[in-house]
Amino acid sequence: MKIQHLVLDSDVHKALKARKKKIGVTVKEIGNSALRAALSIPNKEELIVEKLVETGKITHKDYDEAMAAANKALKDAQKRAVEAVAHNTARQTLTIGSWEGRELYRSPDNQVQVFDHWARDAKKTPTPEIVHDESRVWAIVLSGEVRMRIDGEEEVFGPHQVIHIQPGMPHTSTPLTRTTRVILVLMPALSLER
Repeated sequence: MKIQHLVLDSDVHKALKARKKKIGVTVKEIGNSALRAALSIPNKEELIVEKLVETGKITHKDYDEAMAAANKALKDAQKRAVEAVAHNTARQTLTIGSWEGRELYRSPDNQVQVFDHWARDAKKTPTPEIVHDESRVWAIVLSGEVRMRIDGEEEVFGPHQVIHIQPGMPHTSTPLTRTTRVILVLMPALSLER
């Protein structure tokens, strides 16, 4: 059996060691017990599927097929989004919809990437729907306004607002003013290879 190590915050590790002394149970046993308890709590998706199966509205096979189709659609959307990015080698920028931008930073381990994006025109052309399988995205609006559609919900954001996009969430964005400028932080970094 391969042993995996969980890295704990120092305050948690200290508290677990103190607890071990009090009750005589190892840190590993305490941790495994707590994690098993957390894993036994179903998530919202699991509860919905079970309710649909109980009512006979869907089978587990139907659900698995729907999930496979949804995952394929998300991967296709991501592929279309990468194909929609135009590279301007002369300016060393990327364009997509009414956005233009450039990568400002990429960590050597590809775990952090920072982009500067700005409105390139006043056409208000949204990006195609984008889905990042693994990356979390934080968009910080520096100026102007941006319309974000995230997982089917639309909202307009202005200066100093931060938008967080979880992995797997379909999203589009549209600069609403000529002065719109956004900094994007992605973890891990994206590959912009076609």
